[in-house]
Amino acid sequence: MRARYSLTLVGLLALAGSPYACSSDDAGGDGNGGTPDRDGGTVLDDGGLEETTACAKGSGSAAVAEPAFLMNVNADTGWFSSPAIVDLSDGTTTTRALVVPSYSIDVYSATGEPLSHVDEGVATSGRIYPPAPIADLDGDGITEIVVGGSDGTAAAYEWTAAGFALKPGWSGASTCSGGDCPETRGLAAADLDRDGTLEIVFTTTNTADTGAQVFVFDAAGAVYQPASAAGFTAWPRYNTATGPGNDADFNGQGNQGYGCYGENVGIGNIDDDPELEILVTYDNHQLNAFNHDGTSLLTSSYFTNRQNEYDGQRLGWGQFIRYADPAVEEQHYHLHQGDWPGPSTQMWLQWTASPPSVADINGDGKNEVLGFPNGERNEPYETQAFLLMVLEGNHGDGERAGRRLAGFEKLPSSDKPAVRPDGDYYPPSGIPAPAIANLVGDARPEIVVSLNDGFVYCFSPEGERLWRYDVSGGAPRTFSSEPVVSDLNGDGRPEVIFGTYSLDPNGGHLIVLANTGELLHDVELPGQGDNGNGIGVPAAPAVGDLDGDGTLEIAVLTFDHGVDVFTVPGSETNCMPWPTGRGNYLRNGQGPAYAGE
Repeated sequence: MRARYSLTLVGLLALAGSPYACSSDDAGGDGNGGTPDRDGGTVLDDGGLEETTACAKGSGSAAVAEPAFLMNVNADTGWFSSPAIVDLSDGTTTTRALVVPSYSIDVYSATGEPLSHVDEGVATSGRIYPPAPIADLDGDGITEIVVGGSDGTAAAYEWTAAGFALKPGWSGASTCSGGDCPETRGLAAADLDRDGTLEIVFTTTNTADTGAQVFVFDAAGAVYQPASAAGFTAWPRYNTATGPGNDADFNGQGNQGYGCYGENVGIGNIDDDPELEILVTYDNHQLNAFNHDGTSLLTSSYFTNRQNEYDGQRLGWGQFIRYADPAVEEQHYHLHQGDWPGPSTQMWLQWTASPPSVADINGDGKNEVLGFPNGERNEPYETQAFLLMVLEGNHGDGERAGRRLAGFEKLPSSDKPAVRPDGDYYPPSGIPAPAIANLVGDARPEIVVSLNDGFVYCFSPEGERLWRYDVSGGAPRTFSSEPVVSDLNGDGRPEVIFGTYSLDPNGGHLIVLANTGELLHDVELPGQGDNGNGIGVPAAPAVGDLDGDGTLEIAVLTFDHGVDVFTVPGSETNCMPWPTGRGNYLRNGQGPAYAGE
């Protein structure tokens, strides 16, 4: 494997994050905010869950078999770009393959034969940090992969008989702005305007005052400019222009962004028009919702501006800080009473590396927006917990827009993660990207997430903690990847699969849990090496039938020794609700609980 150790200054600063602070006494969740009780995979105090079949049953009835090592293939140092098990089409021939974006883009057959290699520097430079969208972008029958690198580089490659080649039109794609050429940290794709072709959203680490963080390209590599954006430039955002459709004076105070550091984008329909919305989280406490034409959505009239010059104006999604305690938001943004809250007195929420997702959590046919921001207190800031925030969309008259979904007034919480001192960059903390799928109970989804206190959590659609699994045993700087969800024995009860990483020798493990949190298998990865960034699996695994024999394989990209591929004896393809990073190969945070076409 081709190990990489160097990072740009932007990457170092982003991995370092801020020295966050908060206390969990106002987090309102299940965490204790102090030393965790290492309770392993136990469920709630009643000691069990009533299991039901959660998805289509296969023919299996045996226990889940331990994943069996199949092969290792070469790759550069992995970050958070989940590998892919997909069909690649050149318009004539279809090839089932393992696709690995790291710094280069490598493609392998089911037997490990190299099929394509695109070296770093062809159209993008540096690492490929987020999961890469893989799809037929323009409906011509040819599969493309979209990647972003460092230094403002962005590209789409199309599959040909000779492997991946740069797609025409994409040679000039760039996310440079405001004098800054930043790294891409978030990627997602969807048909925003429902015209049959896909648009691709890039989010970047740009922190320049005049720079933009959110770019949208069409399938041909041009900056997306829909007809509805008449009289203004739709993308990128945020812009510095004034007037209708622009950001500098939007709703009075205007929109301001900051860097997006951890897969900070999701896409879905959160209102009643047919076009899709783009959700973006920032490193300045804010979560914004954009229309497909780049304009921002307003929240409920419950939230109004308290600044003197804009007093009483309705706030946009991205114009205010969220707090853990809803009473603080009521006093500050609704009643306009009391001192202005800050981390010295109240826990505020930071979205630095919290990807937003879109799903119908309560089963009413309307999508909500959810994520796991970290709660901060004190100065310098210190993270006290990660909290599950679920917000209603702009449905109907918009009076519930941005309000907490019923049952999530008190936010479910993790325990306090270990404090990382200045200069403690590696391994990077995990990204709290949730998997949203029905695991147990009724047809509504559960929310499974790896959090940086050393546990993997499962929450009910009411925000109740159903179980948590102890990944780290209390060891600091031991993290787990985004979980994926697939039925590994054909019984209709999906399992939870994820990898672990640390700086410890042989820190990489492949973990399989039952839907009730019980440990089924803990497999130490073979042939682990050394890497100053980490050892093990930071990116979400990919689950799929790589060799076409009807059973499933699991592929994991590591920091230290390329890609390990396992097969699961006796598995079937009957139920794979969240099989890869960000839920699907468009990487947009949608899964089976998404309400839409």
